[in-house]
Order: sequence, then structure tokens, then C-alpha cells
Amino acid sequence: MQKRTGITIRLLAVFLTFAALAAIAALPAFGASPKPWYAAKLEALGFYVFDPPFIYQDFKVTTLDGGSKTRTSTKGKIVLLNFWATWCPPCRQEIPSIENLGAAMKGHDFEIFAVSVGEDLATVKSFVAEMKMTFPVYLDPKNTLTRTYASQGIPTTYILDKTGKFIAGMVGAHDYSSPELIALLKELAQK
Repeated sequence: MQKRTGITIRLLAVFLTFAALAAIAALPAFGASPKPWYAAKLEALGFYVFDPPFIYQDFKVTTLDGGSKTRTSTKGKIVLLNFWATWCPPCRQEIPSIENLGAAMKGHDFEIFAVSVGEDLATVKSFVAEMKMTFPVYLDPKNTLTRTYASQGIPTTYILDKTGKFIAGMVGAHDYSSPELIALLKELAQK
């Protein structure tokens, strides 16, 4: 009986050791913060979530009426920052969903910041009229932003939080009018 009790105690000790190791492995790494509340939702929608979110250099683009706008002028709003071109089929494919997203987000702290890269004003203006685009479109005619913001191809899209931090990104066309994304962006805008 004593031999049996010894084996039981050793098995219990081994089990407790594995249980303790499993519990420790489940804890976040020392000094690591847990993922933000939105991370799993954005990942489920196909976005890459930046861990940690980061602030990147500011830039200035030209408006279609000849003015200028900086990226940091959007602070206080959730931003869909989209790099695209009129000649790009996937870019053209996602434009109606961005248009629908803009309409769904009216009245919320949200802004679309769509930058046409490497194209002249006349080409972009004509395209905007043809597509009946109502969201803001900006120009980077010398294509100076592509290397930094869209080096993997266009369309490239980022989501920025209200402080201007890049929280997520995606390369390729996407349906931005999905009810799940709209609900998440509204939730981000309310925080």
C-alpha cells in the first residue's frame, strides 16, 4: 500500500508540475501587454494588426482643388488610409465599398484618406467624376509615398486610431462595407 501511495504522490507531483507550466505559458510574457480589444476582430476581417501600434512620419498631399492636407490633421478621428491608383483593377474593385463605408460612417469620428499615387490631377479628377466618388481623394503625383506606405503593392490600406497610431493594415482589395467592419469602426470611433 505504501508503494502505491508513493507512485500516486509522484504522479500527482508530475501532473501539478505540468499544470503549473501550462498556466505560466498561458500568461503574457513578462513586460508584454495583452493584445488590444480590437485585434482579434480586425484579424478575423483579414487585417494585419500591428503589435504595438505605431506612429509614423507625417506627410503632405495635394487636394483635388489644389490645396494640401497632412496625415496628422486627422487626429481625433479613426482613419481609413488608402493608397491606390486609377489604373489598378483591385483598387477600382474596392472603391464602391469604400464609398459605402463613408456613407455608413457619416456622423462618426471617422475619415477616409484616399491617396492616388503617381498620377496627375486631370487623370484622377476624371476618374473621380466617372466613378462618382464622394469621399476625399488626395494626390501624390511624384509617387513619393509608395516606398514607405505601399511597398508591397496597391491598394494598401491602414487603419489609424484617434491618436494617429497605425493599428492595422492590409494589402490588396477588400470589402470595406461589411457590417462587421462598419460596426467595429463605429466602436473604435466612440472610444
